[in-house]
Amino acid sequence: MNASVRRRNPAVLVAPGITFVAVLFLVGLAGVYDGLPVRAPECGFKGAFGIPCVSCGGTRSMQSLAAGRLREALAYNPAVVLGVAASAAWLGLGWFRYRNHIPPPTPAQQSRRVKTATAAALVLLLLNWIYLVRFLG
Repeated sequence: MNASVRRRNPAVLVAPGITFVAVLFLVGLAGVYDGLPVRAPECGFKGAFGIPCVSCGGTRSMQSLAAGRLREALAYNPAVVLGVAASAAWLGLGWFRYRNHIPPPTPAQQSRRVKTATAAALVLLLLNWIYLVRFLG
């Protein structure tokens, strides 16, 4: 076999695949949430400070997504919709890497990507929180 032939590496699908399945499970659970015998507790942050926390509206957003009401889901908590879309995009990227024989990034590349993604996520969560305080507060 030619040494320059690249092999498909299923490892590029593991983390995004697990994440996407977990997100689908949560959306499915949100779809049947009203029929469950338990309820999530009231938001302690909102109770203590009188303003929504960064995840307030998340359950209602997931329920709206499960019912196919995207606009409503965005209104309840945009970060939830963005997170679901990001998990699908990550799976799509993993599939692209797998199909095109692109090896996983090196540890140094992964470290840089994690730092960049973390910074971006923190900025987006801050913007989401500002939105929630402004419109759901």
